Amino acid sequence: MNDTARVRWPALLTLGLMLVLATGSFWLLKKFQHSDESEPVGVRAGEPDYTMDDFHYTSVGQDGKVSYLLEGERLSHYPDSDDSVVRRPRLTSYYPDRPPMTLRAESARINGERTEVHLHDKVLLQRPSAKGADDLTVSSEYMLLLTKQDIVKSDRLVHGHQGKSTLIGTGMLADNVKRTLALHSQVSATFVQPPQSKP
Repeated sequence: MNDTARVRWPALLTLGLMLVLATGSFWLLKKFQHSDESEPVGVRAGEPDYTMDDFHYTSVGQDGKVSYLLEGERLSHYPDSDDSVVRRPRLTSYYPDRPPMTLRAESARINGERTEVHLHDKVLLQRPSAKGADDLTVSSEYMLLLTKQDIVKSDRLVHGHQGKSTLIGTGMLADNVKRTLALHSQVSATFVQPPQSKP
């Protein structure tokens, strides 16, 4: 073997090693590019990618005023569905011409667009009445709030109370803009006339 061959052989070995490393790096890059980019690294399917304790979320309308406030003990976001689960939620809806309405529950699931809030277990709706009358309270094990329409619906048994008057039925639609409440079936009601104020 001559001196020229001795010089070129180590150079060829170095070049070959560099080609192998380059090919391996290229393969790893392609592998990561074709992996599921929608799921954050380190998050397993069905597990939250972040949580917040004692949180407050404020939604502001186009007029710059607060439209509703969502609070809770803990919010967990799930990237596979883009839903958020809230423990002990409290949602307050604000109106320019009357007191706010509140919704409470043991848990809630909110879709990614924040247009649907599914409330579960010990759900309580409280809507102040006008002109000093008793507040309306409605309870159920499930309610659905449609935030854009400001409508609360349920397909379960509901109990309504206003003062000593009661309203019980299955299925409900409460329109908070029109301030109406309708029960769908198996409705029973007891109306107690409030005492007249003395002149």
